[in-house]
Amino acid sequence: MSKIKEKEIVEGGVLSVQESAQYLGVSRSSFWRKAKSDGFPSKVVINNKVGYRPEDLEEWHSKQVANREAKRSGVQNYEFFGRALFVLDCHNLARSCVVLNAKRRGADKLEAVKRFDWAFEKMKETYPKVFSAVKETLSEKEASKAWRDFIGSKEEIIKLVWPEIDTDDLTEEEILAF
Repeated sequence: MSKIKEKEIVEGGVLSVQESAQYLGVSRSSFWRKAKSDGFPSKVVINNKVGYRPEDLEEWHSKQVANREAKRSGVQNYEFFGRALFVLDCHNLARSCVVLNAKRRGADKLEAVKRFDWAFEKMKETYPKVFSAVKETLSEKEASKAWRDFIGSKEEIIKLVWPEIDTDDLTEEEILAF
């Protein structure tokens, strides 16, 4: 998604149709087609300006990406992502939480973001291997490794985004359901 420069977006501000189209990286005509689809954010009025909130556009776009990834990977749904689905739907917000949590703990923010990005990609990569028809094509050893990688990546995401959760006390089933 090609975004408008962050400094051009005033916090709590509203983007015009042209700015919203730029934000999503599409033409105005494509933007209007998308705006007619179910679930597309509604226009808002803030400070006498009518338009779309960037955070609403970001959330809508993230859901579109998640659905496209599900279809592409052959996975019917992402039910076992649990609360970690938040990470998929609101990736940038989750990364911001990771940065804030690292700052609060006095940890290296860049390292925390690298760990988050690794865990996020690993979780997306291993999900189809664990919960779809792809699973049937794996050897028992490959399936076992995919399961460990999925649980491990989800546990890492929980630690980074929700540091108040003590994952050492969670079973694999609880991590799976989280």
